[in-house]
Amino acid sequence: MKRLIYTAFMLLTFVSCDQWFDVEPKGEGTSGNGLFNNEASFRDYMNGIYADLRSRDLYGGNLTLGGVEFLAQTFVLYTGAEAWTRMDFNSDMARTIARKAYGGLYAAIYRCNDLLRQFDRNPDVEFVSGSREMMMAETRALRAFLHFELLRLFSPAYAVDASASFVPWIGSVDGPAVTMTSAELLDRILSELDAALVQLEACDPVVTGVGYDDMSLLGTSPADRCWKLNYYAVAVVKARALMFRGAQSDCREASTLLGSVIEKGGYEFVRTVSDSDYSFSQEFIFALPSDEKGFCALSEELFGPSGKGVVLSSQISLDDLSPDDRRRGWIDGDNTMRTKFAPTSKIDLWETAPAIPMVKLGEVYLLAAEAAAKSGDLVSGISRFNNFMTERNSASMVLAQDASLDQLMEAVDLQYRYEFMGEGVRFHFCKRLDKTITAFDGSQISEVGKKYLPIVQ
Repeated sequence: MKRLIYTAFMLLTFVSCDQWFDVEPKGEGTSGNGLFNNEASFRDYMNGIYADLRSRDLYGGNLTLGGVEFLAQTFVLYTGAEAWTRMDFNSDMARTIARKAYGGLYAAIYRCNDLLRQFDRNPDVEFVSGSREMMMAETRALRAFLHFELLRLFSPAYAVDASASFVPWIGSVDGPAVTMTSAELLDRILSELDAALVQLEACDPVVTGVGYDDMSLLGTSPADRCWKLNYYAVAVVKARALMFRGAQSDCREASTLLGSVIEKGGYEFVRTVSDSDYSFSQEFIFALPSDEKGFCALSEELFGPSGKGVVLSSQISLDDLSPDDRRRGWIDGDNTMRTKFAPTSKIDLWETAPAIPMVKLGEVYLLAAEAAAKSGDLVSGISRFNNFMTERNSASMVLAQDASLDQLMEAVDLQYRYEFMGEGVRFHFCKRLDKTITAFDGSQISEVGKKYLPIVQ
């Protein structure tokens, strides 16, 4: 699996991402300027939805490296980001980020609904057997994923207030937005993910090993399913949602799901840096191909010598990592994370922008450790965590088999700091658990679970 994924990464970045993604559907049945009379036109439209998600307003910036990551106190803030970093979500910066994220995520949801409508309107269009079913399931899963992202950003943590009613469900192009509590919305999201998993298990090439076409239809071969919300990615997203709710039964179900990804997905960890690029793309379960500059340009703006001068905060200490831990290579001699998102290709005379990680193998192990422990099987949780540390060449950080749940969670939290540097993941972990975060300057930010972005018109 890892070789297939890395090969797909290199093939994709060899050709301009714009060629793959920024295309209009062509062909009867219209949507905007597009027409739908063949499988390729549906595929093109779906590619366009993913392309929109990699914008600076969404996962190409604000929701990852350029915004949400600062909330996890990974970096010393730059001038102008003070209020945002301290989670003052009434600040001008926060309101701008919130307005663009809210609009962008719902725009992507609209396009998912529009694509599903085109499937209904054009039942006679011929598809390779199984491809239509795969695309419809993937689109429904993506719509659910986007609603969950909105819930995590624009509502309090479930454990703090499951009755909050800020994020509506929008399930069609023409129908009204349905007002729901966080509990009701999460139920709907889980139901949609369940249905998608059943269909994808039967027809997703990442499961069956059988593709539908060549690279001319991106997302139809086993190797390039890492660029789409595939079966295993949906399983991880469902586990995220279950852990967001956090009942013991949810943890048990999440543990089973994540165990299946580990045991059946065929994903493997990086062994040496020379075996991959610096962002470890071979470990990506789901990623968005960056545009021509993407994270490279954003990384230079933040960390480069002529940029904002951002450095790692004192919350990050390389002393916590084994000298052989491959993640040490992400940090340069100036205490910045510039290396991680530098041009990544290992092919001579060829540089490529790194992909935008959305679901990674490391998250599977850390979530699995927490889920097993909180479902009542602490021994298995510790074992999952220790397996992860061994794979990361940091065997010195493994836990004793008689460690407590608190000790495990403290160790998991520390790994969230390292594993997802620059990716905007740790903030969601801290918010879900309503943790108190130690800020970059040593001050405390309490009741993180009550923090959420404003809905700005």
